[in-house]
Amino acid sequence: MSPVSSLARRLVPGRSPKDDGPQVVLVSGGARGIGAALARAHRARGDTVVVADLRPLHDDDRFLDVRDRDAYGRLAEEVVAAHGRIDLFYDNAGIAVAGVLEEMTPQHWADQIDINLRGVVHGVDSVYPLMCRQGHGQLVIVASLAGILPIPAMIPYSTVKSAVVTLGRALRVEARRHGVRVNVVCPAFVATPLLANINPDLPETGANEVGVRLVRQIQGRPMDPDKLASVVIKALPTNPEMILAPWPMAHLAVLGERLVPVVGRRASGIFLRRYLKLAAEAQEQA
Repeated sequence: MSPVSSLARRLVPGRSPKDDGPQVVLVSGGARGIGAALARAHRARGDTVVVADLRPLHDDDRFLDVRDRDAYGRLAEEVVAAHGRIDLFYDNAGIAVAGVLEEMTPQHWADQIDINLRGVVHGVDSVYPLMCRQGHGQLVIVASLAGILPIPAMIPYSTVKSAVVTLGRALRVEARRHGVRVNVVCPAFVATPLLANINPDLPETGANEVGVRLVRQIQGRPMDPDKLASVVIKALPTNPEMILAPWPMAHLAVLGERLVPVVGRRASGIFLRRYLKLAAEAQEQA
C-alpha cells in the first residue's frame, strides 16, 4: 500500500480503494430473495458477483451450507484466489421461523441459531480476516427490523436477529482500524421465498397458515427485494451503521422503540392478538 493510500485509510477509516470501480462481490444465500436481488443489482453495475447458496440455481452459483465453517472458509479463499480480493461481502443467508413460543420445538431454536446466527458468524470468520489482510473491504450483515424491535410470535427469529445486529455494530468499531467497513441492513418484511417458506423442514405452526396474511394486515404489501437492493447499494458509499427500510415506516418504528418503547409493546400486543385470532380461525377451518 502506498504512503498516500495508507494516510487516506487512517484519515477516513473504512474507505475502500475500490469504491469507484467494479467490485468483487460475494453474496451468501444469493440464489433467491434479497440475496438474488443484490446479486442482480451488482451485476447490472458491472461488478463481479459470486453467489453462494445451499440450493444453487445457476451453473456458476457455488454450493454453500453456512453451518459448515470450514467450507465457508474454503469458499472465501477460493474467491480471493480467483479474483484477487473480496471488496464487498453480503452475509445474508437465513431462514424464517415463526409461531408463538409454545409452538416452538427445540429444533426450531436449533435451526434458527445454527443458520441465522452461527451461519453469520461463520461468514464473518471466513471473510473478515481476508479483508483485514487486503486492507479494505465492506462487510454487510443482512439482519432484520425484528433485530431492533422485539416481535412476538417470532421470538427465536427476533432473538437471533438481535444478536446479529449487535455483532455487526460492535464489529464495525473494531474493523475501522483495518480499513474495513461494516454495515447492518434491517428491513421490515420483504416479498421473498423466505416469507412464503416459514419454518422450513420444521414442524408447522399457525404462522405457516396465516403468516403472509398477517404481514399484509400489519405492514401492507411486503417490500420488493429489488427495491431493497437499490436502497442498500445507494446507502453503502456513505457507510451508515444501519440501513433501515422501507422509508419511513422502519425509521419511525425504530425511533419509537428508542423514545417511547411502551408504544412499541402495545403495537406488538396488537400483532400477537391478530396472529392468535387468524391462527385459531385457520385451525377451525382445517
